[in-house]
Amino acid sequence: MTFYTYDYLKGGQTNWAIAKIVVIALLALAFLVFMVKYTRNKWDMKYKDLSIILGTLLLLAVAIQYSDFTNLRTASVQSGQLTVVIEKSAKKLGVDPHSVAINDTSRNNNMLVKTPKGYYSLVFNGSGSEFLLVKANLYEPDITVKGE
Repeated sequence: MTFYTYDYLKGGQTNWAIAKIVVIALLALAFLVFMVKYTRNKWDMKYKDLSIILGTLLLLAVAIQYSDFTNLRTASVQSGQLTVVIEKSAKKLGVDPHSVAINDTSRNNNMLVKTPKGYYSLVFNGSGSEFLLVKANLYEPDITVKGE
């Protein structure tokens, strides 16, 4: 069973975003260079072909980046909801939020919270605005914690 710490959920996984933007910028620059060379040398077909190839790669990279952006936005909303749950759980139990971990990255009714005081099950009300912490005893838990 994998648990995710408060810091892991709060930090996000956006390390590759800058690298992707740099790749897109380099593709766009190379595309512009080959388009200028093609317009200056109308009879040199290699620049036209290279422009078409780089334009296609640029469109593909932008589409992938847009897809990743929408996935990241959805994940950040979900992790934001989870960090609020962790903060409220820590407050109710009287522990530091940084010592609390949760076993899922999306909110549902079968979640476990790992605290220094033990494991707790989260039971949400119908609207999902409040929850109940129930002490849980795990039988032979195989636990890994991401973010420690």
